[in-house]
Amino acid sequence: MAAIGSRLLQNWKLIFTIVLPLVLLPLLFIEYEDAAICKTASNHGPSNVAFKAAYVILIVAIFWMVEALPLAVTSLLPLVLFPFLGVRDSSSVSASYMKETNAMFLGGLIIALAVEYCNLHRRIALRVMTIIGSSPIRLMAGIMLTTMFLSMWMSNTATAAMMVPIVLAIVDELHNTPVATDRPEGGNSSKRPSKQMSLEMGAEFASTNQLTSQQSLEDLELEAKLIKNKKMYMFAVAYSANIGGTGVITGTGPNLVFQDVIKNVDVGQNGKYLDMASCIINTWRMLLNIFVAFVYLTFQFHGVPNWRYWPLISLCSKKRTLNSEEQIERVREEKVAKLLMSEYRKLGPMTFHEMGVGFVFFTTVMLWLFRDPRFMPGWDEQIEGAEIGDATAAMLGVMLLFIIPKDLSFILGTAKPGKTPEALLDWKFIQKNLPWGVVLLLGGGFALSDSSDASRLSCWIGQQLANLDSLPNPVILIIVMVLTALVTEVCSNVATANVILPILLTLSRSLGIHPLYLTVPATVTCSYAFMLPVATPPNAIVFAAGDLRIRDMVKAGAFLNLSCTIVFFLVNISYGELLFNYSGYIYENATAF
Repeated sequence: MAAIGSRLLQNWKLIFTIVLPLVLLPLLFIEYEDAAICKTASNHGPSNVAFKAAYVILIVAIFWMVEALPLAVTSLLPLVLFPFLGVRDSSSVSASYMKETNAMFLGGLIIALAVEYCNLHRRIALRVMTIIGSSPIRLMAGIMLTTMFLSMWMSNTATAAMMVPIVLAIVDELHNTPVATDRPEGGNSSKRPSKQMSLEMGAEFASTNQLTSQQSLEDLELEAKLIKNKKMYMFAVAYSANIGGTGVITGTGPNLVFQDVIKNVDVGQNGKYLDMASCIINTWRMLLNIFVAFVYLTFQFHGVPNWRYWPLISLCSKKRTLNSEEQIERVREEKVAKLLMSEYRKLGPMTFHEMGVGFVFFTTVMLWLFRDPRFMPGWDEQIEGAEIGDATAAMLGVMLLFIIPKDLSFILGTAKPGKTPEALLDWKFIQKNLPWGVVLLLGGGFALSDSSDASRLSCWIGQQLANLDSLPNPVILIIVMVLTALVTEVCSNVATANVILPILLTLSRSLGIHPLYLTVPATVTCSYAFMLPVATPPNAIVFAAGDLRIRDMVKAGAFLNLSCTIVFFLVNISYGELLFNYSGYIYENATAF
């Protein structure tokens, strides 16, 4: 029996993949009158298309949650099952996989990869941290601000993979230990500081720390501080990467799912229109939660800072003689500052390659913001005959990356004869580093959403959820945010958004709630996954590199999950009402349900 149980456990994914469709099979045989599903249905005969769609959606959603198949492979199931079951034809399902939102996401990913390819992201990270300072708290602020900014535009995963090796080197130098050689390398094109430099600095610093019998206790305390600061910095990277992605519409997958789900809804009924420019409104909420995370990590790992080091007080207070411990700490900070400056100087002057990529990046962002800024005529109004979307600007940026040479000599005509020009970005680098699975994951979610609407399953769900109208709207909102935060801890945030946002949009219509009231908080909450390594790739990266335990992540992340959710809840019911006039929204054809 033990051998059989072991074999079953070993092959649980195969067994689950076969058993789940069989368990859900009764859904295919439920018949109903179309009018019972949706009052606007034109066909009033018996049908079961909606529950066929539900059958597929449940299979895909559960497979996403338990990862019985790779997420990207599961995302292709709608292309197989919907046509086979007669819900939608293959051509319409295929079209859902490359909508404008996905095209914009693809363009944004390629531009972010160009930043990695020229190493501009490393220059930004090192420069910010050299400016902010080298004390533990200031370093954490620099790490969080850098990670947050890069995560707004780059993949959260790539940002975390780039920052972790830098943070590990800082931790080692800060506590007078050579950089370990047995750690795995960070991903992508990120490079760790040279071992020779770190060893030389470690040896130099070790010469000033000859251990005595009395110093053995100090050494243990130093080791404890090393572990504490290492955890703090690792959590700072993960939290900043997750929160930073919520700042702009292209920052992370759930934001793009939201953009596609909401685009056909008239959210501008009261003069407010959701576009790239107005989506920047979430930036200040992102900054607020980054500040909450910074304060929490400071108190969690260092307690209340000494009043002498508070910014305003330290500027006004008189200089005093440092005690021995403070002197040692000052020397450590100087060592870290030298390390950061040394690594920054190794990058040399800013190259034309970096400047070219920076120009394309800036141009693309400006085209997004000013396509339809609402406070002035957008540039898209100058072009007649076709509607221009954000994907056009993204792909224009991609084209420029392959047109502009990375060597200025080819533009000036001073290149050596016979030398082949290279563009700002290499296609082979894209093939190797682009997360194609995320593109399929988004496409699969769009296919589920479109099929739910086409089969009128959304109407049926809206009718069932209409019973919640007895609850106050703020109570419904907090329930939605808490459930979303819990689900996204064990399920991909993109998959969570793909499943939950269409349902919330239908619920909003059936209850007469503004379409943004539930969907925007749920979208952002999909990125508030701080407790488990499996919740997001940044969590997994810092968990593996930071010698953390599950208990450490749950303990530190639980409070942040709760605090970020509360902050966004309070902002949504106050500033959100002021901005979007939630209470004044009226649906057209409100009797459709």
